[in-house]
Amino acid sequence: MRKGDGLRLALMKKSGSQPHGNEGVHHAAKGTLNEQEGLSLRNVDRQVVLVLVTAACCLWIGQFGGRLRPSNLQPLHRSVAWAGIQIFAYLIIPVIVCIISRINLATVGWSIRGLKEHWTPYAGILFVALPAVVAVSFSSEFQTKYPLLEVRDGGQVDLGQMLIWWAFYAVQFVAIESFFRGFLVLGLADAFGMNAILIAMLPYLAIHFSKPPLEAVASIVGALIMGILALRSRSIWLGVVVHIVIAGTMDVSSLLQKGVQW
Repeated sequence: MRKGDGLRLALMKKSGSQPHGNEGVHHAAKGTLNEQEGLSLRNVDRQVVLVLVTAACCLWIGQFGGRLRPSNLQPLHRSVAWAGIQIFAYLIIPVIVCIISRINLATVGWSIRGLKEHWTPYAGILFVALPAVVAVSFSSEFQTKYPLLEVRDGGQVDLGQMLIWWAFYAVQFVAIESFFRGFLVLGLADAFGMNAILIAMLPYLAIHFSKPPLEAVASIVGALIMGILALRSRSIWLGVVVHIVIAGTMDVSSLLQKGVQW
């Protein structure tokens, strides 16, 4: 041992210090203990668990609940039943959970305060989206998918039935915005911040897998933009308006392309 090393070791013993090797073991053990404490159930965020577990149940019902419909329903009844299942899964269940859990509905997007200050970007979305919808309506794939209410043979549309369908369709979009931008994005924002938008984007994309590919891609962009705007405005209602206007334009454009008679 060199003289300098012996002097340094002597000073460490005198001061009560341990060699660096033992210090490393001590710090590693302390880090492992901290990690174990971090994995404790006591550190689980109650609202995060509530929102995500509820969301999983809602998504399952929204996806598979349609199998409960009788197979011999008329087109209007079949479409209304589908909308009813979506409304139950994405609107009624989360609202009941919020009420039972004493989560203020205003904190998950049901507030109407400050909407006047946030309408401009939503108008910009419509300005860009509506011409795109009209352009896409020329595709055969789009015309096959929309409107979701089946058109009679011969290209005739019962206006009364179409209005009934559009009423349920509109409420269904209240459910969609309330669930994805309200319950998920705003319900998880306190725990995850802007990352809540990404969490909500994944299931939102998943429910569009049965749609035309371009619409599925657009759902990614829409989820990001609408999520950001929902975080800024703390409200779902302008998003509801945008969704209804775009969906209505899709239906009308498809009907016009098919040359239907009213």
